[in-house]
Amino acid sequence: MIKFFKKILNSEFLPMSEVRKLKVNVVMLFLFVVTLVTIPFSFFLDYSFLIKFLSLASFAIAYIICYFLIRFNKIFGAIQITMVYSLLLTVFYTQGISSFYAYIFFYITLTIIFFYQEIYSYFIYATVTLTLGVFYTLSYHDGLVTANDVPGSMYLYLGGLIIYYVISFIQIFGNEKFYADMNLEWVKLNNINNNYQEDILYHLEDMRIDMKKSLIYEDLEFQKAAFELSRFIADQIMKEGKDIVNLIDLYIYIHEKGLERILENDEISVAMKKTSNILGRYLLNENSDMFSLLISFYLKIRDTEPYEQNRYNYQIESITDLNDEQLIAFTFVFLYLYDEISETTKWHQLEDRDTLLDNVFANINQEDFFSEQLIAFYLDNKEVFKKRIKKN
Repeated sequence: MIKFFKKILNSEFLPMSEVRKLKVNVVMLFLFVVTLVTIPFSFFLDYSFLIKFLSLASFAIAYIICYFLIRFNKIFGAIQITMVYSLLLTVFYTQGISSFYAYIFFYITLTIIFFYQEIYSYFIYATVTLTLGVFYTLSYHDGLVTANDVPGSMYLYLGGLIIYYVISFIQIFGNEKFYADMNLEWVKLNNINNNYQEDILYHLEDMRIDMKKSLIYEDLEFQKAAFELSRFIADQIMKEGKDIVNLIDLYIYIHEKGLERILENDEISVAMKKTSNILGRYLLNENSDMFSLLISFYLKIRDTEPYEQNRYNYQIESITDLNDEQLIAFTFVFLYLYDEISETTKWHQLEDRDTLLDNVFANINQEDFFSEQLIAFYLDNKEVFKKRIKKN
């Protein structure tokens, strides 16, 4: 029980699968208490003894099935059964008695379904619950409305149930959209990062060599933090801490020896190779999922330099003040543009390359790049430039 409450307190650090399992356990505990209360309370319901016995036996069987599903880690099936369980429990109460306390069970069932934050399951089971609630309110309103109630209180009961359903659905839909947007953003960032992560990895490796620093996985502080984190995870998922520590040893060993050498080694067991292959996604010295995550996170929180209007200076004069070197630089730019236009006109002959090149120079502010003297020199000798290029 202490471990159970400890997991609840630290649920924000658990993966989604563990959170779902934790939610099922909480709902199961609540349904267990409600079912125990139902046993003595069933004597006041308008059912025969056989119906009461069969209903309670069905609840017990469903509870046992749900328990074994959790034990065998079939969490999705357990979630569905607890929703159906709570819905049938509501039907059992509402068809056996007409009172405000039976009406409250519709809110309880909607809360349990909402608790799982599963949009499709909520849409199915919560809609069924709402339909039954509306039918119950319209059919048994005499038992709900008391003499002290204001006129039209039946419609307040209906409106309250519908509003609760709609607000819960909007919140679940908002959460789904939020997680979907986060996932889409992650996919986009991952695709962008894949274009230059290899360069970043090699650049970091060169920086490390220049600064004569050791690899991150060889750092003692890193290893200490990794071992402490592994023990924390072991406590949360209730597994042997020793096994988790051995996993961290294997993780560091893969960094040292390399994943391919381990997979090609015939002396290593198949089980260890499978584990090594899984851990290969989280290596720090390869372009792995872990490296992608670290780079994406770093780029997300890193502050950029303050904006400066003249941050980048494209003037050739800022590079050199010698006229001949400026002319050489201009010629390189001219050759590059002419070559790019040549590649374009190779596939479609809409305009000749000379016209396209003239359009490029006409649509840019040449003074941002070249001096007035250099521009005048080009305009005076434009035909010479083009003629020499064609000849070569």
